[in-house]
Amino acid sequence: MRVLIVEDHREIARWLEQELSHWGWQCDVAHNVELARTMARHQCYHVILLDIMLPDGDGMDLCRQLREFTNAAIIMVTAKDDLQDRIHALDGGADDYVIKPFAVEELRARIRAVLRRTSGERGPVLEFHDLRLWPEERTAEQNAKPLNLSRREFELLSVFMENPNRALSRDQLLEKAWGYDFYGESNVVDVTVRRLRDHLARDGQVVIATLRGVGYVLRGAHD
Repeated sequence: MRVLIVEDHREIARWLEQELSHWGWQCDVAHNVELARTMARHQCYHVILLDIMLPDGDGMDLCRQLREFTNAAIIMVTAKDDLQDRIHALDGGADDYVIKPFAVEELRARIRAVLRRTSGERGPVLEFHDLRLWPEERTAEQNAKPLNLSRREFELLSVFMENPNRALSRDQLLEKAWGYDFYGESNVVDVTVRRLRDHLARDGQVVIATLRGVGYVLRGAHD
């Protein structure tokens, strides 16, 4: 697989090139818009990793230009984490949006997920009644309708989907969805469960039931 890394920070570009090369992917690097545009026109890439803030232009504009002549999967890799930036990038033709700093394993998983989507294939799926969740793509749907979940809501739903019909305490949910080193509000599990319930269809086939003195359980609505 051939990857174009468009990144003006040379140390980050070198790090990405080394990591992706270790996985057997062939990488080219462009440090500015002009070179990236030229390389993308003269070479066939499977994936383009594209920074937004470049010395001679804007990565958002370049993304739209690239979409005019390439079908490569475009993943924005940037420190800009504003919601409007993410929406602007995705509407402009990007296939995914990764915020710096990030773990290279996450980037690799996102690349695989994007390639599956663009090729019409999907990865492993968790299913329970009318719910489906793709862990690697970090997407979920109910009755074939996408669920617009936050990162924590998705993590929590993943735990429930991995343990259907099993009673889970708040401590178990906190450990699995937030990790050992979480320090925050003590009621974060209850708050996130309430938000997750709001996303689920009221006439759907599943419920997150409260077990007094125990915690919660994901089960069929009519069980």
